[in-house]
Amino acid sequence: MLVKEKNSFILNEWLDTKNNQERVKKWGMEVYTGETETGYDGLLYVKGYAPIEPEKTYVEKRQNEYPSISEQLDMIYWDKVNNTNKWQEKIAEIKSKYPKA
Repeated sequence: MLVKEKNSFILNEWLDTKNNQERVKKWGMEVYTGETETGYDGLLYVKGYAPIEPEKTYVEKRQNEYPSISEQLDMIYWDKVNNTNKWQEKIAEIKSKYPKA
């Protein structure tokens, strides 16, 4: 159940007791019992008013794609041993996939 307070809705799970219902009336809040939805942040919102997840920055996108440090060090080692450029190619691929804005 949501409670409206000063043009915003807040989750109010304790509203089921008579004492808490009296508090709501006393504070002049409005109870919303319509449809709700869970936002990307895990909070409950009135249906249609859940915030949209912000788009990730190029830095965040790259961080998710980069291999771990230990994997990168291993790639660098084997590049030296085998005279290849796999590490450099992998990093360049990620950087070109998510260029700076």
